[in-house]
Amino acid sequence: MFTGKIFGKTWQVVTQALKLRLAKHDVIAANIANVDTPGYRRKDLPFEKVMAAYLKRTPALKTTHPRHFGPHPLKPPLCPEEDCVPADEGTPNNVSLEEEMAKLSENNLMYQATVQALIKELELLKEAITEGGKR
Repeated sequence: MFTGKIFGKTWQVVTQALKLRLAKHDVIAANIANVDTPGYRRKDLPFEKVMAAYLKRTPALKTTHPRHFGPHPLKPPLCPEEDCVPADEGTPNNVSLEEEMAKLSENNLMYQATVQALIKELELLKEAITEGGKR
């Protein structure tokens, strides 16, 4: 991967985090869309758990040549975890619109912070290219 050679592991971790945040957004949006669906069980994508699994992974084989393949990024779980919390009495399911909106806002803030980390990586590369040749 070309970007891995330039940025190293940071680029891979940040892009993986963005993919997971996007997948989490989709799960939360589905919860919000089904807030009035009888029997619907809210779902969650445990970002920290999936990201920790990605960070703990080590390649099965050592890459000894630049054309060898490195580890592939983890894909978000295809089936987000269902919440086992029972529905409140008088509600069709266990989804709380207020809680889901708060989670959506938090996820959005974390996504934006991750984008800022990616921008910083690009700024460092730009500085190395423009300033590095002046010495």
